Amino acid sequence: MTIVGLLTFFGLAVITMDVLGGVIAATFLARGMKPRHLLFFLGGYALSVIIVTIALKPILRYLGEWLAPVLGSATWLAVAQIVVGLALIGFAAFQRHGALHPKVHKEAATRDQTGSLITGGLLLSLTTFADPTFTVAVGLAMQTHDLGLEILLLTVWNVIYQLPLISIVVAAQFGLHARVLDAFGRFFGSRRKVIMLTFAAVLALGGLVVIGDGIVALASEHRPWLQSLLLMHR
Repeated sequence: MTIVGLLTFFGLAVITMDVLGGVIAATFLARGMKPRHLLFFLGGYALSVIIVTIALKPILRYLGEWLAPVLGSATWLAVAQIVVGLALIGFAAFQRHGALHPKVHKEAATRDQTGSLITGGLLLSLTTFADPTFTVAVGLAMQTHDLGLEILLLTVWNVIYQLPLISIVVAAQFGLHARVLDAFGRFFGSRRKVIMLTFAAVLALGGLVVIGDGIVALASEHRPWLQSLLLMHR
Protein backbone atom coordinates (compact mmCIF):
# COMPACT_ATOMS: atom_id res chain seq x y z
CA MET A 1 0.00 0.00 0.00
CA THR A 2 1.44 3.34 -1.02
CA ILE A 3 1.82 6.39 1.24
CA VAL A 4 -0.06 8.48 -1.32
CA GLY A 5 -2.93 6.00 -1.26
CA LEU A 6 -3.14 6.04 2.53
CA LEU A 7 -2.98 9.83 2.73
CA THR A 8 -5.70 10.15 0.13
CA PHE A 9 -7.84 7.47 1.76
CA PHE A 10 -7.79 9.09 5.20
CA GLY A 11 -7.75 12.58 3.70
CA LEU A 12 -11.22 11.87 2.29
CA ALA A 13 -12.47 11.24 5.83
CA VAL A 14 -10.90 14.46 7.11
CA ILE A 15 -12.15 16.84 4.43
CA THR A 16 -15.68 15.38 4.45
CA MET A 17 -15.87 14.89 8.23
CA ASP A 18 -19.52 14.77 9.33
CA VAL A 19 -20.24 17.37 12.02
CA LEU A 20 -23.99 16.71 12.00
CA GLY A 21 -23.76 13.76 14.39
CA GLY A 22 -21.74 15.81 16.85
CA VAL A 23 -24.23 18.68 16.65
CA ILE A 24 -27.15 16.29 17.29
CA ALA A 25 -25.38 14.66 20.26
CA ALA A 26 -24.50 18.07 21.71
CA THR A 27 -28.13 19.18 21.31
CA PHE A 28 -29.39 16.05 23.09
CA LEU A 29 -27.05 16.67 26.03
CA ALA A 30 -27.95 20.35 26.21
CA ARG A 31 -31.61 19.33 26.60
CA GLY A 32 -30.87 17.05 29.52
CA MET A 33 -30.45 13.64 27.91
CA LYS A 34 -28.53 11.08 29.97
CA PRO A 35 -25.01 10.54 28.53
CA ARG A 36 -25.34 6.73 28.49
CA HIS A 37 -28.39 7.00 26.21
CA LEU A 38 -26.17 8.46 23.50
CA LEU A 39 -24.63 5.01 23.18
CA PHE A 40 -27.90 3.79 21.65
CA PHE A 41 -27.73 6.62 19.11
CA LEU A 42 -24.12 5.78 18.22
CA GLY A 43 -24.91 2.05 18.21
CA GLY A 44 -27.78 2.47 15.75
CA TYR A 45 -25.49 4.42 13.44
CA ALA A 46 -22.66 1.86 13.69
CA LEU A 47 -25.01 -1.08 13.07
CA SER A 48 -26.40 0.52 9.92
CA VAL A 49 -22.93 1.35 8.58
CA ILE A 50 -21.71 -2.23 9.13
CA ILE A 51 -24.73 -3.76 7.36
CA VAL A 52 -24.53 -1.38 4.38
CA THR A 53 -20.76 -1.88 4.06
CA ILE A 54 -21.21 -5.66 3.88
CA ALA A 55 -23.98 -5.26 1.30
CA LEU A 56 -22.01 -2.72 -0.72
CA LYS A 57 -18.92 -4.89 -1.23
CA PRO A 58 -20.38 -7.41 -3.73
CA ILE A 59 -22.03 -4.53 -5.63
CA LEU A 60 -18.72 -2.69 -5.94
CA ARG A 61 -16.97 -5.93 -6.91
CA TYR A 62 -19.47 -6.46 -9.73
CA LEU A 63 -19.17 -2.85 -10.88
CA GLY A 64 -15.39 -3.16 -10.77
CA GLU A 65 -15.49 -6.13 -13.15
CA TRP A 66 -17.99 -4.37 -15.42
CA LEU A 67 -15.94 -1.18 -15.50
CA ALA A 68 -12.57 -2.91 -15.78
CA PRO A 69 -11.88 -1.56 -19.31
CA VAL A 70 -12.55 1.98 -18.11
CA LEU A 71 -10.57 1.63 -14.89
CA GLY A 72 -7.64 0.23 -16.85
CA SER A 73 -7.60 3.16 -19.26
CA ALA A 74 -5.44 6.12 -18.25
CA THR A 75 -7.40 8.33 -20.64
CA TRP A 76 -10.79 7.57 -19.13
CA LEU A 77 -9.39 7.90 -15.61
CA ALA A 78 -7.93 11.29 -16.48
CA VAL A 79 -11.36 12.40 -17.70
CA ALA A 80 -12.98 11.02 -14.54
CA GLN A 81 -10.37 12.84 -12.50
CA ILE A 82 -11.28 16.13 -14.13
CA VAL A 83 -14.93 15.47 -13.20
CA VAL A 84 -13.83 14.80 -9.60
CA GLY A 85 -11.93 18.08 -9.61
CA LEU A 86 -15.00 19.95 -10.82
CA ALA A 87 -17.06 18.27 -8.09
CA LEU A 88 -14.54 19.45 -5.46
CA ILE A 89 -14.82 23.00 -6.75
CA GLY A 90 -18.61 22.73 -6.65
CA PHE A 91 -18.46 21.46 -3.06
CA ALA A 92 -16.11 24.34 -2.21
CA ALA A 93 -18.66 26.80 -3.60
CA PHE A 94 -21.35 25.15 -1.46
CA GLN A 95 -19.17 25.46 1.65
CA ARG A 96 -18.43 29.11 0.88
CA HIS A 97 -22.15 29.83 0.53
CA GLY A 98 -22.82 28.09 3.84
CA ALA A 99 -20.15 30.20 5.55
CA LEU A 100 -21.52 33.47 4.19
CA HIS A 101 -25.21 32.55 4.64
CA PRO A 102 -25.54 30.33 7.76
CA LYS A 103 -28.89 28.64 8.33
CA VAL A 104 -30.91 29.19 11.49
CA HIS A 105 -31.86 25.83 13.02
CA LYS A 106 -35.26 25.51 14.66
CA GLU A 107 -35.66 23.92 18.06
CA ALA A 108 -37.34 20.49 18.20
CA ALA A 109 -38.47 18.29 21.05
CA THR A 110 -36.03 15.64 22.24
CA ARG A 111 -37.21 12.13 23.06
CA ASP A 112 -34.99 10.33 25.55
CA GLN A 113 -36.06 6.78 24.58
CA THR A 114 -33.99 3.80 23.47
CA GLY A 115 -36.04 2.99 20.37
CA SER A 116 -36.13 6.57 19.10
CA LEU A 117 -32.38 6.99 19.70
CA ILE A 118 -31.49 3.84 17.77
CA THR A 119 -33.80 4.98 14.97
CA GLY A 120 -32.14 8.39 15.07
CA GLY A 121 -28.74 6.73 14.63
CA LEU A 122 -30.07 4.75 11.67
CA LEU A 123 -31.42 7.95 10.11
CA LEU A 124 -28.09 9.71 10.67
CA SER A 125 -26.37 6.91 8.75
CA LEU A 126 -28.43 7.85 5.67
CA THR A 127 -26.45 11.10 5.43
CA THR A 128 -23.27 9.02 5.40
CA PHE A 129 -24.52 6.75 2.62
CA ALA A 130 -25.51 9.82 0.59
CA ASP A 131 -21.90 11.02 0.79
CA PRO A 132 -20.01 9.60 -2.24
CA THR A 133 -16.79 9.44 -0.23
CA PHE A 134 -18.25 6.59 1.86
CA THR A 135 -18.66 4.41 -1.23
CA VAL A 136 -15.23 5.49 -2.49
CA ALA A 137 -13.66 4.57 0.87
CA VAL A 138 -15.21 1.09 0.82
CA GLY A 139 -14.03 0.56 -2.75
CA LEU A 140 -10.48 1.71 -1.95
CA ALA A 141 -10.25 -0.51 1.14
CA MET A 142 -11.29 -3.49 -1.00
CA GLN A 143 -8.20 -2.92 -3.14
CA THR A 144 -6.01 -4.28 -0.33
CA HIS A 145 -7.41 -7.83 -0.85
CA ASP A 146 -6.81 -8.46 2.85
CA LEU A 147 -9.95 -8.75 4.99
CA GLY A 148 -8.21 -7.90 8.26
CA LEU A 149 -6.51 -4.82 6.82
CA GLU A 150 -9.74 -3.83 5.08
CA ILE A 151 -11.68 -3.92 8.36
CA LEU A 152 -8.94 -1.93 10.10
CA LEU A 153 -8.85 0.73 7.38
CA LEU A 154 -12.62 1.17 7.28
CA THR A 155 -12.88 1.25 11.08
CA VAL A 156 -10.28 4.02 11.35
CA TRP A 157 -11.86 5.84 8.38
CA ASN A 158 -15.30 5.84 10.01
CA VAL A 159 -13.88 6.96 13.37
CA ILE A 160 -12.23 9.94 11.67
CA TYR A 161 -15.35 10.66 9.61
CA GLN A 162 -17.56 10.73 12.74
CA LEU A 163 -14.93 12.13 15.12
CA PRO A 164 -17.17 14.99 16.39
CA LEU A 165 -19.93 12.51 17.35
CA ILE A 166 -17.58 9.94 18.87
CA SER A 167 -15.65 12.60 20.83
CA ILE A 168 -18.81 13.98 22.43
CA VAL A 169 -20.25 10.53 23.21
CA VAL A 170 -16.99 9.35 24.83
CA ALA A 171 -16.54 12.61 26.76
CA ALA A 172 -20.13 12.37 28.00
CA GLN A 173 -19.53 8.91 29.49
CA PHE A 174 -16.83 10.43 31.74
CA GLY A 175 -18.80 13.57 32.58
CA LEU A 176 -16.51 15.78 30.52
CA HIS A 177 -19.01 16.78 27.84
CA ALA A 178 -19.84 20.17 29.37
CA ARG A 179 -16.18 21.20 29.29
CA VAL A 180 -15.69 19.77 25.79
CA LEU A 181 -18.77 21.52 24.39
CA ASP A 182 -17.78 24.77 26.07
CA ALA A 183 -14.27 24.55 24.61
CA PHE A 184 -15.63 23.77 21.14
CA GLY A 185 -18.09 26.63 21.41
CA ARG A 186 -15.41 29.13 22.47
CA PHE A 187 -13.03 28.04 19.73
CA PHE A 188 -15.40 27.59 16.79
CA GLY A 189 -18.06 30.13 17.69
CA SER A 190 -16.14 33.22 16.64
CA ARG A 191 -14.05 31.40 14.01
CA ARG A 192 -16.78 29.47 12.20
CA LYS A 193 -16.87 31.73 9.15
CA VAL A 194 -13.07 31.86 8.77
CA ILE A 195 -12.72 28.08 9.21
CA MET A 196 -15.42 27.31 6.65
CA LEU A 197 -13.99 29.80 4.14
CA THR A 198 -10.52 28.32 4.62
CA PHE A 199 -11.94 24.83 4.14
CA ALA A 200 -13.69 26.00 0.95
CA ALA A 201 -10.43 27.48 -0.33
CA VAL A 202 -8.55 24.23 0.34
CA LEU A 203 -11.22 22.23 -1.49
CA ALA A 204 -11.13 24.63 -4.46
CA LEU A 205 -7.33 24.47 -4.59
CA GLY A 206 -7.44 20.67 -4.41
CA GLY A 207 -9.99 20.62 -7.22
CA LEU A 208 -7.77 22.79 -9.42
CA VAL A 209 -4.75 20.56 -8.72
CA VAL A 210 -6.75 17.41 -9.56
CA ILE A 211 -8.07 18.99 -12.77
CA GLY A 212 -4.57 20.15 -13.73
CA ASP A 213 -3.15 16.68 -13.13
CA GLY A 214 -5.91 15.17 -15.29
CA ILE A 215 -5.22 17.60 -18.14
CA VAL A 216 -1.48 16.87 -17.97
CA ALA A 217 -2.25 13.13 -18.06
CA LEU A 218 -4.40 13.58 -21.17
CA ALA A 219 -1.67 15.55 -22.93
CA SER A 220 1.28 13.34 -21.97
CA GLU A 221 2.39 9.93 -20.69
CA HIS A 222 1.86 11.07 -17.10
CA ARG A 223 -0.14 8.56 -15.04
CA PRO A 224 -3.24 10.27 -13.56
CA TRP A 225 -3.44 10.56 -9.81
CA LEU A 226 -6.73 8.62 -9.79
CA GLN A 227 -5.00 5.60 -11.33
CA SER A 228 -2.34 5.69 -8.61
CA LEU A 229 -5.07 5.88 -6.01
CA LEU A 230 -6.92 2.86 -7.42
CA LEU A 231 -3.66 0.95 -7.29
CA MET A 232 -3.04 1.87 -3.65
CA HIS A 233 -2.39 -1.76 -2.76
CA ARG A 234 0.70 -1.93 -4.99
